[in-house]
Amino acid sequence: MLNKNSPNKELTDLWNQCIPKIETILNRIQPIPALVHGDLWSGNVASDEKGDPVVFDPACIYGHSEFDFGIAKMFGGFTKAFLDSYHKIIPKSDGFEERLIIYELFHHLNHWNHFGSGYSSGTLNLMKQIVKFE
Repeated sequence: MLNKNSPNKELTDLWNQCIPKIETILNRIQPIPALVHGDLWSGNVASDEKGDPVVFDPACIYGHSEFDFGIAKMFGGFTKAFLDSYHKIIPKSDGFEERLIIYELFHHLNHWNHFGSGYSSGTLNLMKQIVKFE
């Protein structure tokens, strides 16, 4: 869809190189599906008048529990203290950093498609990182 709306040879070439890398990385794990927010970043988190946390603007899916970290990395979201506490409960598994880049790529592609080429350089940079994965 993106290439139809905004043809880009570099995108096409990188995508063709990324597909086997993404498949290899994601096939290394067997995540237990979890209900994730889908758009969890600092702009979609607040607290109510009592100080209790509130999340809004969900795009819920059943997927890997790490999926929400992709959009949070893209737009900012959580403090180191939060992430450290989270990972005490759900530890990072091997390949976390590579999957984080893949999950962030999903959101960059989606934003490029919906909002235009302002997301092209970030998208292409992530794809160049993925192509280098072992």
